[in-house]
Amino acid sequence: MDISGSWTYNEDFEYGNSVGEVELTQTGNQVSGVFSFTEEVENNYSIRVTEKVKGTISNGKLLLESVEVKAIQNGREISYLPNSFETHRITENQIVGSTFDSEDVCGVFVLQRKI
Repeated sequence: MDISGSWTYNEDFEYGNSVGEVELTQTGNQVSGVFSFTEEVENNYSIRVTEKVKGTISNGKLLLESVEVKAIQNGREISYLPNSFETHRITENQIVGSTFDSEDVCGVFVLQRKI
């Protein structure tokens, strides 16, 4: 199964949620892409994030590591911890997984293929 293409992105994490889009390109078992999303922390702030990722599919699982992150808050660039994305289920039109960063902030995400 080739997961290349455009996906919607929805993630719930312990402080809020993230909503956006993902573009993935798969060549063999190698995957690269860009996550573009707005992270909303409940009753506090929002951050616009663009995160480039690379990884591999092995045994039906996808593991992506951030290779570059740009985050904008209130019109200026800020520091943002890179994420790791690990999938738990991949079908033709849906990918379900979890994220975590170096401070162990975890989230659960769903990617839906844009049709």
